[in-house]
Order: sequence, then C-alpha cells, then structure tokens
Amino acid sequence: MATNSWIVGLGLITLFILWIARRSYSSRGLVEQLCGPKCTSWLYGHMPELLLSEEYGHHEFQWQEKYGQVYPIQGCLGGSFPLRSLLRFRVYPLVQESRLVISDPSALKYIMSSGIFVLGPSHEKVVKVLFGRGNVFLARGGDHRRLRSGMNPSFSSSRIRTLLPIIRDTATKLIDRWEALGFPGNTVDVSAILNDATLDLMGNAILEHNFNALDGQSELATVQRRMLDLLSSPTKVAQLADAALPYVPDIVLRYTFALPIPTIRIFQKYKKLTDELSLRLLSEKQTRQAPGKSQDFISSCSSGNEGRDDDGLGVHLRTILVAGQDTTGGTVGWVLYKLAEMTDFQQQLREEIRLTNPTEQTDYNTMPLLNSIINEVLRMYPSVPLADRVAKEDCFLPLSQPINTKTGAKVSEIMIKKGQCLYVAIAAYQRIASIWGSDAHEFRPSRWLEEKPCKGQALGPYASLLTFFGGPAVCVGWRLGILEIQVFVVALLEKYVLSLPAGEGRVRARLSVTLVSETLDGKRQIPIHIERVT
Repeated sequence: MATNSWIVGLGLITLFILWIARRSYSSRGLVEQLCGPKCTSWLYGHMPELLLSEEYGHHEFQWQEKYGQVYPIQGCLGGSFPLRSLLRFRVYPLVQESRLVISDPSALKYIMSSGIFVLGPSHEKVVKVLFGRGNVFLARGGDHRRLRSGMNPSFSSSRIRTLLPIIRDTATKLIDRWEALGFPGNTVDVSAILNDATLDLMGNAILEHNFNALDGQSELATVQRRMLDLLSSPTKVAQLADAALPYVPDIVLRYTFALPIPTIRIFQKYKKLTDELSLRLLSEKQTRQAPGKSQDFISSCSSGNEGRDDDGLGVHLRTILVAGQDTTGGTVGWVLYKLAEMTDFQQQLREEIRLTNPTEQTDYNTMPLLNSIINEVLRMYPSVPLADRVAKEDCFLPLSQPINTKTGAKVSEIMIKKGQCLYVAIAAYQRIASIWGSDAHEFRPSRWLEEKPCKGQALGPYASLLTFFGGPAVCVGWRLGILEIQVFVVALLEKYVLSLPAGEGRVRARLSVTLVSETLDGKRQIPIHIERVT
C-alpha cells in the first residue's frame, strides 16, 4: 500500500513538473521554437548580415524566402550575456534574446494599430537625445493624439494643394542652382543638392522660413548634415554600442551630451540653432498673427506645452526637419537614378509631361507614367526599410497564414511577451511574391499600370505601401512628400536628359539611418550625367 502511495505521489510530482515546464515553454511565446537562420557569432549575432551587408537586404530577403514572413534572429550579445539579466533600467524587462523579423501582413497591421508596440529601446534613447523629450515618435496615448491633432492640419490634403506654387518655385530654384553650378554637360553627384532643396521646401512650406540651403547660406543645414553623417556610421562597433545603449541610464546620456567633445559639440550646436530658430519663428508668428486660434504648424505645436515634460517648439522643429529632409531627397535621387538607367522610359515620361503641360492647377496624380516610377521606387527603396519595435505588454500576434515551428507544429498566432524586440520588415514586405507578383524583386514600373498591382490588403496610406508606415504612427507628411517628388521630377525632366556615366554609374542601397545610395567604391553619391533637353 505504501509502495502504491509512493508511486502515486511520484506521478503527481512528475505531472506537476511537466505542467510547470509547459507553462514555462508557453510563456516564451514560441519565439525560440520558430525556424530561423543559424547564428555564428555570439558577439554580433545576425546584425552584420541584417544591417551591414554590401547591398541592403542581401541576407534579409533570402531569409524571408527560406524561413517565411516571421522568423527569429539574434541581436548583438545574443548569447548568455550576464548584463541582460543584471541590468534592468527599463519599465519593461529585456528578457528576450531573440528578435523577430516580421513581414506577415496581418502581423504588421496588428503591430501598427494595436498600440502595444513602441519604439525600440536603443532608438528611443537616440530619438530622445536627438529631438528632445515629448517628440511625436515617443509620445503615447493622449499626448500622441494631441501632438498629431496639432500637426495634421498643416499636412492635410487641402492644405498640401495650396502649397503647390511654393513647391514649383523651389523646383525652379533647384534648376537655377544646377545651372549656376554648371551641371549640364557634366557627370555630377545630385544627392546632396536634392537634400538641400527638400530642406528649403520644408522651411518655406511648413515653417514660413527660408533656410537658403540651396544657396549654401544656411548654417543650420550644414550642421544638420554633419550631425546626420555622424549618426550614420554602419560599423560593427556601432552595432555593439546600439546593443549596450538600453542599459545606459538617461541621466548618463544627458551628461555625456553636455561634454565639451568636438563630436558632441555638433549635436549641441544643432540643438542651440534649432531652439533659437523656434523661438524666433514663434515670436514672428505671434507678431503677425491675428487674434484667434490658428492651425499652422508653429502655432499648433507651441500651444498647450505649459507644464508638460518636453523641450518646447524646438523638439517638433527638429523632428520634421530631420524626418522630412533625407527621406524625400533620397527618394527623388533614386527616381532620377532609375530614370537615368531606363532611358526609353525616361523619354516616354518626358512625352507625358509635354502633353500634360503641368501648371499650378495640374493634378499630378493623373500622370500614370510619372506615378508608376515613383511608386516603384517607394516599393523597392523605402527610406526606412526596417523599423524596430518592442512589446510593452503580453499579446498574441495574429498571422495571415500558419507557420511551422521546429517541431513541425503549425501555429496561426504567436504569443509575444512583454519586452520582446522585433523588426517591422518594410522592404521585405514589399517584395513578397504572393502580394507583388513573381517578379517582386525586379524594378518594373509597369506593374503600377496594371489593374491591381498589390494582391494583398492595403496597409499603408499610399499605394498599399508601407514606406510611410501605417496606423497612428503613419508619416504625417506623406502627402507633401509625394507632391514634392512629383513636382521635382517633372521640372527636372522638362529641362534635362539624364544618363549613367559609362562604367561607373551603378549605385547600391545601403542602410545608414535611412536607405542611402552608395557607389561601388563606397562613396555616398548618385552620379548622373546631365544634358539639356534639345
């Protein structure tokens, strides 16, 4: 009898241990049981292959083909690194070693719209230092809605249409600058001057301020370029610094960025210049403005700040200047590069422009060839191809189609634990063959002339693309960006014939804060040969 009792007791203990093990396994959210690429470096994880490949996406797109639209990779120090369990400076514990790379459309929609996923820990600290506290990227809940409601009128569809004369005037100044610099008849790098043009446009259209970046007279433009160049250094050391950053207390970062170090002084100067400009713009606005509520960007973003934990108008000024310059300027550069590569298409587009004869009343959305190449550039070369997020609470991530675990089991949702880091794989989503066709990896503008170029659900605000993200965090200036690209491309093609220089014209996409163009010898340029239209 005693023996039977002992056996029953042992059986109950075994069942209890198995129950605990099952709960422990399920609490990991299946992440460790998903199939993914093998990691060969405990120090760097998969980060060099993901972020530092010679051409962006070389490994990532192959991983998607092999492992599907959800798979785990390892971050830097992804092994049994003791600091991960010892240091907990965040409100959510960073207990997950694996990061999920996600391009599944249902999962992406949930990530963007649920409010559960916030900016990744390293980027959160960088954004806080770069822009200041209270910026729209970090705001949540009511604060985020307040900021967006203040910004939205400045970027509404009706407001953007009124900016067309300013955009066309900036395009004319860009052409004048090309002429003054002697671009026609030569092979030149067009990337830097396009970024200057987008900064000037942002100033004139949204801030009612002329930066004079195209004329080379803007100190702020120079400092901003130097600062962004410092931030965009894709190296393994930078990846290790990014991995360690979440464990650095905010107060240490604040003191670090107050040190009299030459590199740090660039950031200090940028903040000083933008803060001074924001105060000057606000003072001028208050002097000119009639009594009553105004819906312009400066008035909206400066109102209601009393008592809030932010840095005033300067934080929002820095946000739109940095977010709106390289992204749009880079996209215009990619469009010009592809047009220089596709000379037949370029000529067809020039004929479409001639027949349309654009004016200040023209609806550029009615030009199919123009928009087909812009859309294809936005699909193939999204400015931000990869966005990191972290779960602030437990949730179940839905999938559009079941995936297999290492054991062969099929799952249609994944349990995500609080603190799980993941990547929103925008560029990879925009190359899924079942959504964009069997030639999804080919640059083919004619797909946008077909009845339904996207075979899946529309996730983003424009052309079913995620280039401008989606949900509450959708890019507030996407309408301005599209119209700016349309007008600049049309104006330049009316005046110039573009071609690639023989033997040295190819560029590749590299990730460096945003997706940048780089020549094969490592220069961040877009070399194009320019001739006047005869």
